[in-house]
Amino acid sequence: MKFHASDRAALWLLLGATALMLLLGLGSRELWGAETRWANIALQMLQSGDYFDPYLKGGPYYDKPLPSYWLITATAWLTGGLGNWSLRLSSVISAWLSVWLVYLLGEQLFRKGTGLIAGWMLATTFYFVFWARVATADILTVCGVLAAVWWYWRGPDDTRLGRYLVFFLLLSLTSLFKGLIGFILPGLLLLPHLLQDGRWKRHLNLRLCLALVMAGAFYMTPFILSHFYGAPTYGESGLGLVLRENVVRFFQPFDNIGPIYTYLIYLPVYTLPWAPCWIIAAWVAVRHWRGVEPNTRWLIWGLGLLMLFFTASGSRRSYYVLPLVPFAQLLGAWWITQRNPVSRGWKIGFGAATVLLLAVLGVLYPWTNGGGGVVQFGEAVKFEASKRAPLKDWRLVMIEVDNKVPMYLQTGGAPFYYVQENQDFPRTGDSAALMNWLDTTSGQHWDPQRTIIVAQFRTGDALPLSYLSADHQVITTTPTNGERLFHGREDQSVAFVPQS
Repeated sequence: MKFHASDRAALWLLLGATALMLLLGLGSRELWGAETRWANIALQMLQSGDYFDPYLKGGPYYDKPLPSYWLITATAWLTGGLGNWSLRLSSVISAWLSVWLVYLLGEQLFRKGTGLIAGWMLATTFYFVFWARVATADILTVCGVLAAVWWYWRGPDDTRLGRYLVFFLLLSLTSLFKGLIGFILPGLLLLPHLLQDGRWKRHLNLRLCLALVMAGAFYMTPFILSHFYGAPTYGESGLGLVLRENVVRFFQPFDNIGPIYTYLIYLPVYTLPWAPCWIIAAWVAVRHWRGVEPNTRWLIWGLGLLMLFFTASGSRRSYYVLPLVPFAQLLGAWWITQRNPVSRGWKIGFGAATVLLLAVLGVLYPWTNGGGGVVQFGEAVKFEASKRAPLKDWRLVMIEVDNKVPMYLQTGGAPFYYVQENQDFPRTGDSAALMNWLDTTSGQHWDPQRTIIVAQFRTGDALPLSYLSADHQVITTTPTNGERLFHGREDQSVAFVPQS
């Protein structure tokens, strides 16, 4: 694909605006939703030096394959520590690459300018940018699916070993982020094109089989490393997780059970504000099916198969629809560019959507998270502790702790000790009784003057472990700007710092 100077300038404007939307205010928002799991598991890997056994608050938690956690720990190592930026950077980079890949696909498959429009549509899709700024594996999966589909379309009839190997390695890597949908989704998308004119027959060769074996070995590597180098007493199996999360959940869902029409609602919602474009595009293409170019028919068939697959799964959740979003926007871009050249109105629309996203996600949302919350709670605890002794000399005990808190209480010292809610720790008594219980339960000695106790409680409830306030400084969570303006915080954290 050849680019003129004007094309390059337009592409860099798109990628620059995308980077700004993804990065502005990224570090200002406290942990949200599922990213607390990634933060806690990565933190315990960094503190313990054990990168093969994921733990959540001290307990085994093999919820996702290891590479998504490794990306975060690697970023933390490069940036000097685990924080909001290092936690979310892998998702941000994946989203940025996704916009580029959509651009490349559009320019390759359709008329000139389609990729640019598709890129702007994806970059200004509210829920795409929202999830791109959240530390989970979902946008990593979106990027991996796009990369595999783009690679296929670079040479759909190429039967060289290298071509096969890169394709299947992309599928393996994507599957190591969230699950086997990294293999399934690209396969379903590309199936209509492979079936067309018997194209699949030319790919039945030994080179494809060899590439599959090599990619399969790559996929198995983290699980093998976990088996041989993980703790013998860990007790959970990564491959067992794959079976449970990808096969059992599909046929016998045990959570996230939504109605059968879930994705008929959420695909339009997750493609706002441009949902009308792909809906009209699908209607136009179906009405003029015989006159529509083959690549458009492939895209509609592929989207239809993805919708059928997700709907057939018994486990349904709104954000599961994210991998369909780029392809839906690509279809909408096809409709826009096949009618006539992009008008000034569309350019104004993309500009307005960019400014609105910057204002909401980059300025307003971070402001609502400021002025309090767990970020300032962590800073206050560390400040008070540092007045008594160097932070690395302190040890922290987390009792029924809020998932958000540990990342903001890093001291550079010993790993945190977690007490689970079902343990019989002293809920009444005095500090000496709690220290004795910790000594007995953990098999370690705890210095009462260098141990910070952290717990959580619901707003309005009595302070947990209130007996510690007799000889400890009490620090609690304060409301954020948004909580002061709209509603109070439901769950609060409390830290007990020994009085000197």
